[in-house]
Amino acid sequence: MTKNRLVSLVATVGIVAASLVAFTPAANAACSGKLKIAYQGPLTGPEAALGLNELNGVKFALKKFLKANPKANVDATVYEVDDQGDPAVAGPIAPKVAAEECVVALVGPAYSGASKVSLPIYLSAGLPIITPSATNPTLPTFGKEIFHRAVLTDDYQGPAAARLIVSKNKKAKVFLVNDASDYAVGLQKTVDISLGSRVVGKDVTPNGTTDFTATIAKIKRSKATAVFYSGYFSQAAVFVKQLRDSGSKIVFASGDGTLDNQFVKLARKSAEGSLLTAPAIPFETASPALAKEMVAAGWTPGVYTTESFDAANFFFEAIKAGNTDRASINKYVSTKSFKGLSKTLKFDAEGEVSGADVNGFIIKKGKIVLLGAIK
Repeated sequence: MTKNRLVSLVATVGIVAASLVAFTPAANAACSGKLKIAYQGPLTGPEAALGLNELNGVKFALKKFLKANPKANVDATVYEVDDQGDPAVAGPIAPKVAAEECVVALVGPAYSGASKVSLPIYLSAGLPIITPSATNPTLPTFGKEIFHRAVLTDDYQGPAAARLIVSKNKKAKVFLVNDASDYAVGLQKTVDISLGSRVVGKDVTPNGTTDFTATIAKIKRSKATAVFYSGYFSQAAVFVKQLRDSGSKIVFASGDGTLDNQFVKLARKSAEGSLLTAPAIPFETASPALAKEMVAAGWTPGVYTTESFDAANFFFEAIKAGNTDRASINKYVSTKSFKGLSKTLKFDAEGEVSGADVNGFIIKKGKIVLLGAIK
């Protein structure tokens, strides 16, 4: 999943560049206390649900690790970094994270827009990261040797989304809509290429749009049988509700930015039948027993909880193996493998994982239902 608000991005990059010099020396200092695992993502704001899903996975992994390894020199509290999924917020706070000498690893950032401004800082500080959900294909160029990704990129999700739509209607005619974010533009591009001549129209509804009347009119004139929306769940809910209120019964499809229980809660009955995709697997599917244990511990799993749980556990394996600083932990996760719930994490030279699937989902009776790997 990616997000990039172009407003303030130039200023943010400037802040990042200036901060590299100011914070890197402190970031390389030795930790004199307990080692800390950080999580970075949106913990407040309209998309906080995704960040909280991931944070819960990290918290649960930490709880289980310390229970199994009570003498481990690891802080019992996750170091929380709230970037609101916004690069303008992530830019100024990333140097502060890098300067925390006891933060030896970070799960995240959740979004690619925030990743693009954070990764150069973490690279300079040698802070290893494993993102559970940032899917922009260009991220390895920003993070280089400290970058690792636990999911497939949009280069895989886009074609999979196209296949899912066509599997439901061999003669599908698709209208594409995106919210102008980095994530949306990138994902739509791969969907567009994959669908080819099946695409009968396109429109852009910038993030924050509240009236989709003009777009809906274009969709109706195009005679499309399906619409693919590239964007996030908060705005997707408004869009699909207005679409259904207009009388349209067109198939509504979207990517991992919409795959959240909040989409169903906000759109209500209008979400019914929506087709969604994500390079993720629900925690309840990956391990029903652990999901039950997690709920009993006070944390509810959601989208990307599984991938965050796996990422955190890979870092804990590194620490358990005797690695207690950023450099050795980074070397461990870069060269070893870890059998997680979602997949076996084994990163290539670019920090990318292999052997994973893009899954399809459908909203049925108010619930997100897994359809399985999209073939």
